[in-house]
Amino acid sequence: MEKFSTLKPKTEFEADKDEVVFQDNQLQVIKYEDWSMIKDRDVVVCIPYLVESSQFVLRYEYIPTFKYVDGQEYHATLVGGGIEKGEDPKRALLRELEEEAGIVVREDFELDGLKPLFMNKGSMNKFYPFILMLNERDYHEVIAKGDGSEVEKMSKSVKVDVKYISSVNTSDLITDYMLMKLKEELNL
Repeated sequence: MEKFSTLKPKTEFEADKDEVVFQDNQLQVIKYEDWSMIKDRDVVVCIPYLVESSQFVLRYEYIPTFKYVDGQEYHATLVGGGIEKGEDPKRALLRELEEEAGIVVREDFELDGLKPLFMNKGSMNKFYPFILMLNERDYHEVIAKGDGSEVEKMSKSVKVDVKYISSVNTSDLITDYMLMKLKEELNL
């Protein structure tokens, strides 16, 4: 284990050093040490928990990749999205909360995230997960306008009573993980 303590995480990749195998407007596939890796933006995800109403917020989302695999058009997933250039995870979280859920958190609300996670060995992006325990004084609601994309227009955020938390049919690993963490936080 001692030899791993000297490794420093690589946070930025220099575009001129990457051997790009494929690129489109969503992602890149690069070659590095005989590995083909997906290079994509880091992502913030969260579950807002509305304390007074005992509800949490999820997305009922149209996800083309999931539809391609299982034929279902809509899936239960988390509020969140890609971290844009110049944003840190907390700023991205605030933007995504307002865009997708219509939740505007007060400026002095403390955003504490869970440990950032890689999703798999073939992708270099990280997920920055947050569970937000929101009292009524911590936020106000506005109309969720999305990011303007067609997929976003087809999706919506929904409030789910916590008594149904075990009944949510998750579609992806990170949503399942976050529901598990919310149950831990609520001692359910």
